[in-house]
Amino acid sequence: MKRIRILYFALFAAAMQGCGKNDYENKEFYKQEAYIISAESTSAAEREITDIEVHTFMDTLKYLNEQYDSDTIIDEKTFMAEIKFKVGIGGSLPAAQDMKIVVGFDQEALEDYNILKNTEMVVPAATEYTSSIPFDEKENGFVVNVPKGSSSVGLIFTVPVERSKMAQYGKYAFPLKILRAENVPLSRQYTNFMVAGLRVNEGKTVNWSGLPIPKIPAGRYTSVMIMSNPGENNSDGRVRKYKYITPLSVTDDPQLKDKYMIWGTAGWSFEMFGFHSAGYMYNLLTLVDRNFGVYRLDPILSGNNDFPFYTFAYATTQGVSEENFYDPRLKTLTLHYKNVIGEDYTDVLTFESSDLTLETVRSGTIYQPQSWEQVRGKGYKYWLPL
Repeated sequence: MKRIRILYFALFAAAMQGCGKNDYENKEFYKQEAYIISAESTSAAEREITDIEVHTFMDTLKYLNEQYDSDTIIDEKTFMAEIKFKVGIGGSLPAAQDMKIVVGFDQEALEDYNILKNTEMVVPAATEYTSSIPFDEKENGFVVNVPKGSSSVGLIFTVPVERSKMAQYGKYAFPLKILRAENVPLSRQYTNFMVAGLRVNEGKTVNWSGLPIPKIPAGRYTSVMIMSNPGENNSDGRVRKYKYITPLSVTDDPQLKDKYMIWGTAGWSFEMFGFHSAGYMYNLLTLVDRNFGVYRLDPILSGNNDFPFYTFAYATTQGVSEENFYDPRLKTLTLHYKNVIGEDYTDVLTFESSDLTLETVRSGTIYQPQSWEQVRGKGYKYWLPL
């Protein structure tokens, strides 16, 4: 009986060893094949990455004194952009022996890409980049040696990015393909990868040099738009030329900080048409970028209970603009009015005085405000120079 049990155990172990080995070798995770992938890729199935942002040249606006004179420091430092690929073997085990994989540029794939995408991508000249693995003229490619015990090796292309050549980087392409390999078969799906289009941007930052960040001064401002429209801003022989700016609050209320009212809109004076039946002549101005003095200009829309009436809306409703700028050196505010009676207007306001006194006309029409007290009486609830 003992001999029979020993024989049975030996036969069972041999059978298990034979079956287990065959099944294991046929498993997908055990098979090893040469592949290539980009370090930017998030999926093995992805074989193409385009429009990669590689660098932003950042200029610095530096304020020099309390008059807000400034210099712009141009960023012209050369940046070394790296395009990284990984060449190696698939499977769950490292290389059991040294493996040689030759990678080259796939010009045919690039030509197909250009035809399909209607682009003019090119492989950069050899003088425009360096590589972590030198190009082998004899092999006509980059020879990647994956040593025993490893799974992959990096192939990195370094491109010196110069500001004067920004336009050309968007046409750079690195279409790579595994040409051949030793001691490992090629992958059935993952032997090629293309990186095309290196995006280089320009940006700005501000160095205030310890100076206080400027606020828009409350007061009256001459308006280019109003002065260019004298026919509609004339009463009693006086041509109005001002718009007025007031903060919503003169306290440190965080809800109202850096918010202002522009009294007067597009090419019309608040003093002439402030209480127009098609909407009041005012807009809300809100700081959105403290560093560069960028403001958003909003019309007061119908149904906004925080204000007594909506912004002038004859035939069309004014849109929001977000590219309005305050220049602390010149004390000018550039405003963009969108879709006022179907047209866009740009106005430049120049600070003249902190005097907020309205030029009233006692015999004027019902549209003409007579005082800031009257504005308050209409239901305006924020700060006014009463």
